[in-house]
Amino acid sequence: MIRRALFASTLLFLAHGEAALAIDAQAGFSKRSAVLEFAQNCELLGSSQLLAVRAGKLQAKGALLRAGFSTGELQKMERIAKLSVAAVDCGNAEALAEIDLVKASHDNWLTLSSLAYPATHRTWTTSRNLDLLKRRWRAMQVLDSKENSLVRFGASSLQGRPSLDLLIENQSPPRSVLLRMRDPDQLENPPSPFLRKLLKLPIDGVAGLAPPTTATQSFFAANRVVAETSLLSAETGVRGTRFGFANDALEAFSQLDPREAVILDMYWSAGLGKPDRHKRLYVEVGDFLAARIFAEAKDKVLEQ
Repeated sequence: MIRRALFASTLLFLAHGEAALAIDAQAGFSKRSAVLEFAQNCELLGSSQLLAVRAGKLQAKGALLRAGFSTGELQKMERIAKLSVAAVDCGNAEALAEIDLVKASHDNWLTLSSLAYPATHRTWTTSRNLDLLKRRWRAMQVLDSKENSLVRFGASSLQGRPSLDLLIENQSPPRSVLLRMRDPDQLENPPSPFLRKLLKLPIDGVAGLAPPTTATQSFFAANRVVAETSLLSAETGVRGTRFGFANDALEAFSQLDPREAVILDMYWSAGLGKPDRHKRLYVEVGDFLAARIFAEAKDKVLEQ
């Protein structure tokens, strides 16, 4: 007899309040782990449907990690969920009925044009704008907001091809931009609060989630171009510069821990013989990968 609680008829992880967050995230993570295991073993869901379930699982995972659960605890939860469906026959009527609900939820999921993915300090805003002929934001985070000026970072897309970008509006653009993120070969996990204090790292705000610069890998912005109008915050009265990073930076950023942040170092030339002017901003990773899967899903469907 299959346990109905291990299957989910919705793909979105929604919670209200910290207590509800922990409960919903645990149930959501276990449910989606079971669904993925059963559906993959029995080849019952298509690639888009599997991605939708994976996105919900990633969002639940991020919520649990930010709530204090360890990676080991999540691995144990995942093993239990998978074992719970290991012996379930692919023709089990109750299981197939639940898979049908997942398919119906996926159809509704595809109709959504946007979703917000909040983390500890910041939120990823997503968009499924269907005009693939213009570069569009897919998952975007506001880093700095002043009157008539925005600094945004995230994934954009042109003709279905994703890019990791920094966009600066109505400001003198820097000469160069350097993206620093934790190097897993040097630091396997984000530093603990104890290690942060020991290394005298920032402990507050988004900066308090960033790795020590001595344990980072760096990516220079490969492109510096006039920003496309389709990315700007307004159609008139706004000008901007877009800094684009290579695909390896996008993929490395997508695999980071949802509890951490990355560093953006921007440099302006101060003139001959003078040191470059420097400004540092931070990007919270949060549930970027889940947001990216959601935002790019319609692109993939339209390409088929």
